[in-house]
Amino acid sequence: MKLITAIVNKEDSKNVCNQLLKNKFYVTRLATTGGFLMAGNMTILVGVDEEKVQSVIDIIKEQSHSR
Repeated sequence: MKLITAIVNKEDSKNVCNQLLKNKFYVTRLATTGGFLMAGNMTILVGVDEEKVQSVIDIIKEQSHSR
């Protein structure tokens, strides 16, 4: 079992969580702020079996956008 911790932009967090839930991954979201501009972020926690780690990472990458 692995714990994935991802910090994504607040605007992307809904899409990331919806896609993870659609693929049967359970998600814990924490509202966080930080960085140079004190921008709003979401810290997403996902506990998965080791063989599913790459699937979760791929979903997060697909649903997050660089700003």
